[in-house]
Amino acid sequence: MKILVVDDEKPAVTQMQWMLDSEPLAETVHTAYNAAQAKHIISTQPIDVMLLDIHMPGQNGMQLARQLTERVADGEPIPQIIFITADAQPAVEAFELAARDYLLKPVRASRLREALRRASEALSSHPGSAAPAPPRISVSRGDSIVLLELPSIRRAEAQGDYARLHTDRGSFLLRAALAELEEQWGPHGFVRIHRSHLISLNHVERVQQRAGRMSIRVAGEDLEVSR
Repeated sequence: MKILVVDDEKPAVTQMQWMLDSEPLAETVHTAYNAAQAKHIISTQPIDVMLLDIHMPGQNGMQLARQLTERVADGEPIPQIIFITADAQPAVEAFELAARDYLLKPVRASRLREALRRASEALSSHPGSAAPAPPRISVSRGDSIVLLELPSIRRAEAQGDYARLHTDRGSFLLRAALAELEEQWGPHGFVRIHRSHLISLNHVERVQQRAGRMSIRVAGEDLEVSR
């Protein structure tokens, strides 16, 4: 893939170039130190994936991503966007912009490899699309296999070796550890708020903090957020 690294800090760009040197999915690597340089490269070079920092002087990474995603409505292809930042705060907005992944600095090589793999799969199945069709999960119910679209899952609750998936169609048991689902579903807006609860940000109705404790309401149910 042709990759563009956008970060206003030169050491961060150099480190990312070094990490990408050993990535077989990275064919060529371009670099930019601000949004203006990034837009120039995108307009003149074919770019598959953009590794984008958020906090930059002038137009920040989130603003650049929003400007690019507006082109999708006009049928223009845009790169797969992977945010790389030291700040977890804008994660919700990043997923609203159909970001392929959201990596926190310092970036681990394994997480970068996983993010690039997701981007590669998305490009293979939906070339030129910023938001591919949502993945589906197959679960057993009796003697039947039920297919659930990932956005329909409100939350997952740990139950021994299983995770109970709560949807508007009822609940379903999936043989998977919550930590595994957290890793797989994180790029799709799921966040681990407790050792027993993984929630979809798209289904959050309210966040409440009282007497030093935080809870999140998902589908009418208040769930405790661990420290």
